[in-house]
Amino acid sequence: MIAASRVASGQPNFGLGLELDVIAACVVGGASLFGGQGTIIGTLLGAFLIALLRNGSILLGISSFSQSIIIGVVIWVAVFYDQFQRRRLAAAQGQ
Repeated sequence: MIAASRVASGQPNFGLGLELDVIAACVVGGASLFGGQGTIIGTLLGAFLIALLRNGSILLGISSFSQSIIIGVVIWVAVFYDQFQRRRLAAAQGQ
């Protein structure tokens, strides 16, 4: 919506390629890929972090291909942490 208001027109392919950033923002913000949890505040914080990573890597001159790899690694770390927390919680409940 913000991008469409800036250019004063609607383009069907305007947000093409932003899917990775959206998924990364949700996962980093605490939403589980396996469902059932997540908050709006966490998603907003995740979006802020991903935007910070994306803008910082642009300022550092990192290529867009490498930026996607960095964002993918961030998603991987967030999913790994989510699984670690789930297993720890399950072990604590089982004892």
